Amino acid sequence: MPNHGLIAIMGSGETTDSMVRVHRFLLERLPPPIKAAFIDTPAGFQMNADDLYDKAREYFQKRFALSIGRASFRSARDISPSDAEKAFQTLRQANYIFVGPGSPTYALKNWHGTPIPQILLERLQAGGCFVAASAAALTLGKFTLPVYEIYKVGEELSWAEGLNLLGRFGLDLVVIPHWNNAEGGTHDTR
Repeated sequence: MPNHGLIAIMGSGETTDSMVRVHRFLLERLPPPIKAAFIDTPAGFQMNADDLYDKAREYFQKRFALSIGRASFRSARDISPSDAEKAFQTLRQANYIFVGPGSPTYALKNWHGTPIPQILLERLQAGGCFVAASAAALTLGKFTLPVYEIYKVGEELSWAEGLNLLGRFGLDLVVIPHWNNAEGGTHDTR
C-alpha cells in the first residue's frame, strides 16, 4: 500500500507562535531525517521576498531546531537553468515543503510548465508533508481567486485556473484561506 503524505492548509500567521503546535504535529508524523524546504515563488515579485524566507528560516530554527532550505524559484522567466534545477532538487529531497504569502496567480503562472506541480505530488505520494499557507493555499484548488488583480489592480471578479492538487485526491473545490486579515504586519495582505 502506498504511503500518502499530508497537505496542511493554513490561513495567515503561518510563522506565529499560535502555529507552533500545528507545525509540530505535522513534523512529528515524518520519519527522520526531516528535510524541510521553503518555496519563495508566491512572493517572488515582492521586495520583501528575502525577508519572508529569513523569517521562516528563523522560525523553524528557533522553535524546532530545524534547518529549512530554500527552493528559490522567484521567476520562471528570470531564473537560470542551473538555479531552476537547484530549486527542483531541493524540493525533490524535501519531505516537509512550506510555501506561503504572496500572490496565488503569480505562483501559478511561474509554476506552469515546470516540474514543480509534479514534484509536489510526488513528495506527497512518498509520504511527505506540503504546508500551503496564505496565498499558496489559494493555489491548491481547481480555481483560485486572482487577489492582486482584483483588489490591487481593480479587475472584475473572476477565477483563474488553480494547481488542482486537491483534485488528485478527489476534492473538487476552491480554497479561500482568509480574508481581511491583519496577520501580515508590515506586509500588505488585504
